[in-house]
Amino acid sequence: MPRGRKKMEKITLEEQLVLVDKEIEATETSLKNLRLKRKDLKIKIEEQQKDELYRLVRNSGKSLEEVIAMLKEEN
Repeated sequence: MPRGRKKMEKITLEEQLVLVDKEIEATETSLKNLRLKRKDLKIKIEEQQKDELYRLVRNSGKSLEEVIAMLKEEN
């Protein structure tokens, strides 16, 4: 059984434009927030990696200078 079209409230083109502008603004705000969250997560990951590297250097029994020298020798 075919269904009829849903009757949509008729709005003017100007009103449609306002709604689209509001949707764009909301999307841009959401994108901005996601980018900030992404930046924060990258910083936290980098800090975590630095902490892990520092822990490994300390547990190796070698001085920081020795580890740096070893790394330079590899290159």
